[in-house]
Amino acid sequence: MGKVVGENLKAIRQSRRLTQGDLAERLFRTGLKWKRTHISDLESGRREAVDLGALVVLSQALELQLRDLFGGEGNVMITPRSDFPASWAQTTRAELRAWLSAEDSSLIVMGSENVRAAFKELERRGRSIPVAADQDFAERHGIDLLDVVKAAEQIWDGSLTEERDRRVNALGDLPVGERQAKQGHITRQLTATLVKWMRLDATSDES
Repeated sequence: MGKVVGENLKAIRQSRRLTQGDLAERLFRTGLKWKRTHISDLESGRREAVDLGALVVLSQALELQLRDLFGGEGNVMITPRSDFPASWAQTTRAELRAWLSAEDSSLIVMGSENVRAAFKELERRGRSIPVAADQDFAERHGIDLLDVVKAAEQIWDGSLTEERDRRVNALGDLPVGERQAKQGHITRQLTATLVKWMRLDATSDES
């Protein structure tokens, strides 16, 4: 299942000229916190399984029908592998697409109220910005996402995520491993600044 979905997801993503990072941001906004590495593992066939919830969010984020994630010819293994190939539950991609064609495309996926409220406020202010790192920070410190974004805007005139990405991109082309290491280091620097700015270190000391 994962291999088939990953194969189709990669083709769809590339046809939309989206990077794996772009897709991860879209999924985050729809309620699925997948990192770029998770998407990479799925597209490369390293993940055999993918659950129904993830399929629904993927289709919503990319404005697809579920059946679009099962394009091509050949079989789909529905259940995990077993010791006896004859006991694998399989179907053809065509049969699975036909079965999924009866889906209700009006399904609405709701994210957490905190995230949705923050995005609504940002959109009202005319901004559509990446906030994945801001959300991680908010969850780690038990505070409101919008408060984090507002504080980051006061410091860097943008979200924590925007500032992190700006600094990483300023380093130019780097090997993937080095780029990820630099991103982690920069994120730690920025979050330390944000902790002091929002006086979260003082709150921790008092508690």
